Amino acid sequence: QKWRPFCLSFEGVVEDFNFGTLLRLDSRGEYSEENSILATRIQFLAIEIARNREGCNEHVHSRARGGTREGTG
Repeated sequence: QKWRPFCLSFEGVVEDFNFGTLLRLDSRGEYSEENSILATRIQFLAIEIARNREGCNEHVHSRARGGTREGTG
């Protein structure tokens, strides 16, 4: 119920805002049965934006650039 008002505020703003998508529970892990849940697209976007702002996905960016630095989240 906490997410519902937030999600509905994006109706007509974000395409397919309420479609289901997979979300990793732990951003450091891979997509797997144990590390994934079903979330709405707007929940996925909100959580991934927050993770990026907090540097939680830095390990992915570092790996893509050829570095070895580990992320924090």
